[in-house]
Amino acid sequence: MKQAERAYVLSVSAGKGCYRHIRISGDMTLEQLNEVILEAFEFVNDHAHAFFMDNRAWSDTDSYYMAFEDEDDDERHTCDITLDQLHLKPDTKFLYIFDFGDEWLFQCKVLRVLEELSDEPCVILSKGDPPVQYSGAF
Repeated sequence: MKQAERAYVLSVSAGKGCYRHIRISGDMTLEQLNEVILEAFEFVNDHAHAFFMDNRAWSDTDSYYMAFEDEDDDERHTCDITLDQLHLKPDTKFLYIFDFGDEWLFQCKVLRVLEELSDEPCVILSKGDPPVQYSGAF
């Protein structure tokens, strides 16, 4: 994998007392960040997702949605934008919503911008038990 010259440390919270600090390369897309967040919170990636960069759920001002094969290209897609392209700065807050039916809301905040190389994304701090995505047995 190609190394980026910038990395970000993001705090992603799933409610009070449950958060993960994630280090991720600036050349990763929002779609890849989606995958990292879901893995960090032990979720199955089986639903749609969106990022709201103005930190307002369902806002049309600055949002990116998961691309679907049968849709038109009017929306901005998470697979088309990298973290570096968003010009993130420390203390920037944004929302991530997963599963539009259950509407799992994750608050994201940029903790640090690192001017150094970064490999694979990783969780560098984990606090609290993750919420249960599905209750009951299958």
